[in-house]
Amino acid sequence: MKLFIIDYDQDDPKKCTGKKLVRLGFAKLTKHEMGIVLDPFSRTTLSIDDKELALKEGITALDASWNIINEKTFIKKNTHRRLPVLFAGNPTHYAIAYKLSTLEALASALYILDEVNEAMKLLNTIKWGHTFLELNKEILEAYRGRKEKEILKVEKEIIDKILGLNPFS
Repeated sequence: MKLFIIDYDQDDPKKCTGKKLVRLGFAKLTKHEMGIVLDPFSRTTLSIDDKELALKEGITALDASWNIINEKTFIKKNTHRRLPVLFAGNPTHYAIAYKLSTLEALASALYILDEVNEAMKLLNTIKWGHTFLELNKEILEAYRGRKEKEILKVEKEIIDKILGLNPFS
């Protein structure tokens, strides 16, 4: 699957997972949104229904600082999708919901689209990739290959459990 990075040069180049993916040949730099754009502000959640488009046109991730990024950062020309709740394994945002690195976001998208081997290749390029997987393995498996409605149900159960709203958890 083709992976693209729009790099805003806002992170330390030595810690930037987007730049690392480009250096290792897993992704290409672009200035344009290509295929599915991972957008944390999108109202639509990535699901297996997006796989055909992702295979055909690829997935784009924006590599920008969480301190600067906002809804206006995204052009909204292409198919934008948000990732369901997952927890960062990276040292900067460890265990914080939704605040994934570029690499974690792309690996998660691949996993959800049932491209697990490709996701694992990305996660194996960073020393904390196993941490991300340990934090999210069960959740990723629950999302894997599912339609949006099913993913939203699982996500709601996870959030309710975290907030203590699910008396059966």
